[in-house]
This record gives sequence, structure tokens and C-alpha cells, in this order.
Amino acid sequence: MTTEERRALLDRAITAYGAPAQMDMAVEEMAELTKALCKVKRVSCAAEAKAVLENVVEEMADVQIMLDQLRIIFGRSTAEAEEYKLERLKKRLDTATAAEASHRG
Repeated sequence: MTTEERRALLDRAITAYGAPAQMDMAVEEMAELTKALCKVKRVSCAAEAKAVLENVVEEMADVQIMLDQLRIIFGRSTAEAEEYKLERLKKRLDTATAAEASHRG
């Protein structure tokens, strides 16, 4: 699916179901991802691990689709906020790494 086709489909979903319903759906999908991630920590065998991982990937996809719809609904990109937060994370990690190095000697 092209970027344009994806955008058209997401626009269509928002029009068909309404922005409030899609915001509710985003919350529901995020809750399902939360639940799937919690199950990862309780997995006890390889067969179960494969199924749990597949479920996490499915839920991640659902959440990503809903996040894309939220960007459309609110008419905002997250690129600038993501860049800021990534830079902040980098600074924290650089500081932590430097502190660890100084403690080691």
C-alpha cells in the first residue's frame, strides 16, 4: 500500500466511524498492547513465547495504525516532539554512561 493509499484509508476510517470513536479505539488498542506486553513476562515455554510475541507484534501494528489516525484527527505531526525526546534520551544516556565510566575507575 502506498503512503497515499494508507492516508486515504485512514481518512476513510475516521470519516466512517467518527473521530471520537477512533480516539476510543486508540485507547482500547493501547490497552490490548499493554496486556500483551505483560504476558511476555509470564511466558513459560518456547511454543507459548512464539504465540505471545506474535500477539505483541499484532497489537503494536494496531496501535501504530491508531496513532496514525490520531495524527490525522489532531492535524499534528509528532516528528518535532519525537526529535526533542530522543535528544533528551541521548543526553540522559550520555550522562549515565559517563557516570558509570568514572565510577569504574
